[in-house]
Amino acid sequence: MLKYKIIVLLFCFISFSFSKEMQLVPISTQVINYKDLVDSQKYILVEVTKDNKSIYDIRCREYADIDKLKKNKYRAKHYIAKNRAMCKKSLYIVPNNKINFNFGPLEIESFGKVIKETDQYIKIRKPDGKIEKIYKDGSRL
Repeated sequence: MLKYKIIVLLFCFISFSFSKEMQLVPISTQVINYKDLVDSQKYILVEVTKDNKSIYDIRCREYADIDKLKKNKYRAKHYIAKNRAMCKKSLYIVPNNKINFNFGPLEIESFGKVIKETDQYIKIRKPDGKIEKIYKDGSRL
């Protein structure tokens, strides 16, 4: 009797050690356009099985990391249709383009990239593509 218990326990241990870990994939619940922000309302998590692979057309080699997807702001690199898997290569992290300027007692914080800086002004390209000129006295034109 003791031998059978040991054999059953050994069989359970071996089967659990070789079992695959459940893999979850983010699936879009709505259409995600080019450069749209991907938030938690736009995807669900689905386990990868043979049935789900055919239903959701899961063909990615690497899937988007779920922990990073929840923590960071991601945008789509291309159009993602409804009920499709979100691959790692389909998303990118939004870069933080915060710029701080100290003009003596005056401090200005703005979003964008510095294009040109002179003694009188600084030119910044905003995230929407517009160019802003900030003079060292704080006026904007």
